[in-house]
Amino acid sequence: MSISVIIALVGLGLMVVFMLSVMPGNSAESRMEEQLNAIPDFTPSVSYKSSMCKNAIAIDIDREKIAVLLNPMKLRQLEAKPSVYGFSDLMAVELVRDGASVIKTQRGSQIAGAAVGGVLLGPAGLIVGGLSGSKRQESKIEKLSIKLYANDMMTPVQELFFLDFPGTGVDPQQIQPILRDLDQWYGRLRVIVESKKTVRA
Repeated sequence: MSISVIIALVGLGLMVVFMLSVMPGNSAESRMEEQLNAIPDFTPSVSYKSSMCKNAIAIDIDREKIAVLLNPMKLRQLEAKPSVYGFSDLMAVELVRDGASVIKTQRGSQIAGAAVGGVLLGPAGLIVGGLSGSKRQESKIEKLSIKLYANDMMTPVQELFFLDFPGTGVDPQQIQPILRDLDQWYGRLRVIVESKKTVRA
């Protein structure tokens, strides 16, 4: 079997994995949705569930709460329960690519990490920007995540994965839906951090 055929098959396999990860209605996503909907005094206004990464996040805008459900395997647990924070408890949000910070927004300070001019591109633009030809091949992505830093002594840091494909990595052009989701969720969480809202009584 030629190398080009092998590469084509690997690429096809990756596309199938990504298509399955964004398709609604699969059992992993249904289970995560049930867990989010079962949280007392919490009604998701918007949510993100990844069957590929087995984690989820939801925001209840009216009650000003955020729920995060992480992959139990990463927590070394049989089952994970959602963590719920008030908007006022979210102190910082950070976008991470392959273990390195891309951009970070924290309460009471300016955006850290990438150049301010890059913010116009959005986080995904910072990740993909400037990739072409051979550079694209060298810049495959293995992991993409958002870290939430909360005012919580037990679990002050939660890492929500949007892509977790260690070893081979993927071309950014193949994961445009994931990058769009990443942009939207970093944007939502950044708005919460910068608004400095408090939870209503």
